[in-house]
Amino acid sequence: MTASEFAPPAQEDKIGGPSTTELDGTSVEYVYSTGNHYRMEFGADTLTFRLLAGSAPPHTVTLPYRARLVRSGLYLVTWTVKPGVHVTLLLDLAERLIHVSALMPPNQWEFFDIGRLLSVEGRTGEDAR
Repeated sequence: MTASEFAPPAQEDKIGGPSTTELDGTSVEYVYSTGNHYRMEFGADTLTFRLLAGSAPPHTVTLPYRARLVRSGLYLVTWTVKPGVHVTLLLDLAERLIHVSALMPPNQWEFFDIGRLLSVEGRTGEDAR
């Protein structure tokens, strides 16, 4: 059986482990090695990201997200853009890096990259300057 022939049955989401709202009130601006430049603002349960420059026209999107504190200054952040399309970030405030793994719209292209944080503002930003 090939991967394209395997269609697992639909399942409920499985969300376990601790979550955090520590990013609430934090804004980060960053640039990936592939050139896309973003600004992301975290609320308690939604994030707003703005593509400032890059491979698509500038745009803004607000979506619900989940975050987990991995260790001091290191956060795992994930959200679903639409069914089958998701983004997961590793936000490293101490090293001023951001890592991404995603399947992106409109046709589920793979996005796997690293970027540098240009600025961190807000609650968690005090630790990262």
